[in-house]
Amino acid sequence: MTALERRYRRLLAWYPKDHRARHEEEMLAVLLATSTPGQNRPARRDALDVVRGGLAIRLHRVAPPASRRHWRAAIDLAALLAPLTLFGAGLFRAAGYAGRFAFDQALPHLVYALPYGLIVLLAWLGRRWAAIACAWAMAALSAVEQVLLLSLPVETRVVGDVVLISARPMIGASMLLSTLPSCVCAVMLTLAPSPGPGPMGARRLLAWASGVLAACLVGLLLPKVFGAVLMLAALGTVAVMALRSLVGRRTAAILTPFLVVAVMPSWFSDLASLTAVAVATATLLGVTAWLARAGKPA
Repeated sequence: MTALERRYRRLLAWYPKDHRARHEEEMLAVLLATSTPGQNRPARRDALDVVRGGLAIRLHRVAPPASRRHWRAAIDLAALLAPLTLFGAGLFRAAGYAGRFAFDQALPHLVYALPYGLIVLLAWLGRRWAAIACAWAMAALSAVEQVLLLSLPVETRVVGDVVLISARPMIGASMLLSTLPSCVCAVMLTLAPSPGPGPMGARRLLAWASGVLAACLVGLLLPKVFGAVLMLAALGTVAVMALRSLVGRRTAAILTPFLVVAVMPSWFSDLASLTAVAVATATLLGVTAWLARAGKPA
């Protein structure tokens, strides 16, 4: 066995075993026939073709057509739940300030939440491109807001003979952290073939979303311990119900990066951590988008 043949056989290991058992000798003969005299290494183009073909077969087996329909339904549902989460979070914060009669602080959160309510409505009604445009507009506005905050002048105050200087403790990584949830939400809406409740049904999704939001708002009125228990019970019930179904488990997996960036604390905003999260998010959304595009509506 020549060195070139050994290297080709190692490359063919990218194919599943049963496929190699049936076609290895044929593929090896074709590869050797196209090689030039004296060649002892696989050509780069042939190596890429072998690796790509092996990975394609493995991916098709991991995600058969029936599974791809579930992935499509999952990414469609996740793309609707992302703006719905931002809408509910904004309402929750506004209600929290309003409950303490801090209406001047509640109003900005309410104003921030309402556009995401519009995005949810547009996606629900099948106006996909309008929802995508609104989502990217919100991401751009969030980025502009953070840039303006970053460019504010340093505040100085004179107290007696002492000059106090206080700079806004915001760096580029913190700014990126603040805009990530809206950006990931816009990306999910863009990648989803048809954002919406899908097989879950509009009424069922509306009932669950309303129940969770109501439980969280009621939890604000209760003492801290009882309120936290009520909120966790509502969220835990939804999580358990979601994980019981094939589409629900896939939806939870797709939503995980979005939820991570939405709750990441500011002290986690170093550039290395944000880069790792961004790469993981892009990889997961890219794979699920490919699976969703390849599948038919559920």
